[in-house]
Amino acid sequence: MNRPVRSASMVSVNLPASAVEDLTTRVASGEFASLDEAVTAALLELEHFRAVELLGGEAAFRTLVEEIQADPATGVGEVDAFEFLHALKARYEDMADAQDDRA
Repeated sequence: MNRPVRSASMVSVNLPASAVEDLTTRVASGEFASLDEAVTAALLELEHFRAVELLGGEAAFRTLVEEIQADPATGVGEVDAFEFLHALKARYEDMADAQDDRA
């Protein structure tokens, strides 16, 4: 992660020993500056996978990313990833609900 998280809340979690070992190794190798950064990156990766699933797969996700990159008017720029993915999830849930209503 290159940028610090803009706003953060303190949360305590219990992780499997294998996850702690993996994250600690990645911090020691210099991939991350701290364990906090490593855990945040892992959560963002999980959110990415959730977004891909919500959009219907990797191809649909790439299409969305390309549309955002191609149109600066979308106003996406630098945003909090969790907020963006939450909004994206809500958008696609609404679309799915609308399709269900039509069926």
